[in-house]
Formats: sequence, C-alpha cells, structure tokens
Amino acid sequence: MKILAPSARMRVAILGRPMLEPHVPRTAGWAEIRFLALGEDEGALAADEARAWGAEACLVLEPQRLAQDVVARLPGMKIGIIPVPLDGEETFEKLLALVRPGGSGFRWLSWPESPVPSRLAALPWLQTLPLPVDTHRFTEGPRLHRTRILVPEWASPSIPVLDRIRERADIEPLPRGLETSALLERLEGAGVLLYSTHEPLGRNDPLPMLALSRGLLLIAETPFPSDWCVEPEDEFLVRGGEAMVRAVDELVRRPGSFHAVRVRAWQKVREAFDASALFQRLLHDASLLSFAEERGPASAGPSTG
Repeated sequence: MKILAPSARMRVAILGRPMLEPHVPRTAGWAEIRFLALGEDEGALAADEARAWGAEACLVLEPQRLAQDVVARLPGMKIGIIPVPLDGEETFEKLLALVRPGGSGFRWLSWPESPVPSRLAALPWLQTLPLPVDTHRFTEGPRLHRTRILVPEWASPSIPVLDRIRERADIEPLPRGLETSALLERLEGAGVLLYSTHEPLGRNDPLPMLALSRGLLLIAETPFPSDWCVEPEDEFLVRGGEAMVRAVDELVRRPGSFHAVRVRAWQKVREAFDASALFQRLLHDASLLSFAEERGPASAGPSTG
C-alpha cells in the first residue's frame, strides 16, 4: 500500500461536472492533477481517461452520478466527495451500492457538513469537507476599489427589498445557467454579492464561497453551516430585509466601511478552503487509514499496558 508522504508526487484524477471545475486545483506541488469532466455517460469516458493516464488516485465529485461498473474501472485509491447534502432513499441506495461492492467501489467518502444522515452513517466517512475553491487562480488580493453589486436571480432578495436597494445603487443580475468562465468573469469585476436563502449559506450553491475567494463583500440573510467556521460580521454580513438595505446604503455613503471584512474573508478562504491543501490532506489521511486497516490490529504488537 502506497503511503502518500508530504513530498510525494502522484497522479490524481479529479472527476466532476464542468461547473465544478473552479473547485479543482489546476496545479499542485504535491501531485500531477488532471480534471476529467463528467458527461451524460455516467462517467464511462472519464474513467477510461483516468485509466489511460495511469491515475494513482481518483477523487470523484458527486460520486452518486457514476454507474457501479464505472466505479469498478477507476484506478487507484477511490474517494467520493459529496459537495452538496443528498436526500431521498433512491439516492441513498445508489450511494450505498457504490461503496466497496466486491472490493471495487469507493474506499472512502466525504460529506460537506455534520452530521451525516443516519441512513448513511455506516459508510466509510473520511472527514467533513465543504466544497473547496482553487484559490491559486486569484492571488492578487481583494480589489477593494470595485463596488459593483451582483444579485443572483435564483437567490434574490424580495422585490420590495430589491426596489429599495435600487434607489441607492445600481445592481447587476446574475442570470441562471451562466457558463463557468462567464460567472467567474462577473465575480472578478464586482465588489459585492447580495444573496437571499432560507437554508444555510453555501449548502446547496458554491457561489457564496466563490464570491469570498474573489474578495467580494457577501451580504446574506443566513450564515454558513457552523462547522465551516466562516464568521458572520468578521468575514461576511448577515443582513435580511431592511437591514440589507441599510448595509448597501452605508456602502454607498462610506465605500471603505467594509474593506476589513472583505480582506478577512479572502484570507479565510485561502487558509481553510484551498482545494490543493484540502485534497492533499484528504488523500494523505485516506492512505494512512487504509494502510492501518490492511495491517490490522494483530500487526500492532503486544500491548505494553
């Protein structure tokens, strides 16, 4: 069993839908990394590419999208990364079938928050892992002079609140279905993201974390999941309804009023959500734990009490 030492370089294939590509490191000092896009074939072509390339490990974003025979063809260590909490018995059953069926399935899994659903508790969970960001694509720091306000169509404040905000500042709507490159371009040209949801922030949508990684001021109605440790007021603002209007009003009157929040958020993403660092740790932990399980308790030697 190969142990992934911190200095070792290995070939790591990361499989996922094209929309998840910004969450995958393009390069890393510890590995050769190749992103393989999943199509409509349940991962068959991507699995063949991983085998042909000689991947020593395969990380699969949204593992439930792969067919069981495709998972069996993946080379090396197989880890499924679930970026958005799953629900529904049918989805649970499919995931259960993909984990070590006859020794050919996923060896380890990660879940984006705690706790894991009780129906899935017996699966080999490696760690809690929110969807990370490739922070090395945006390294120059927050562009604090940029103040354009983005509002996603699918997470927009109510019409009365939005009308009140429009009285104070121009807003740019983010339409559904933007290509990934177009979405990133919009983020890099903006300074503020307004986001409205009744769920924990970022739970089902990577946009809030992408915004923080680009140095935007995030103003939202709900906080992130508590175990992600993204601090409200320090790293983003929790403001709903009229409080969101007042926050925008303050931005207009005092453009530098939340610069420190933007800087702290940008730095937090680099420290806690960097894709290269998190995937390296994931593989290192998986390698050590797998080796320990293969050796078994008998190899540990007699207890010295």
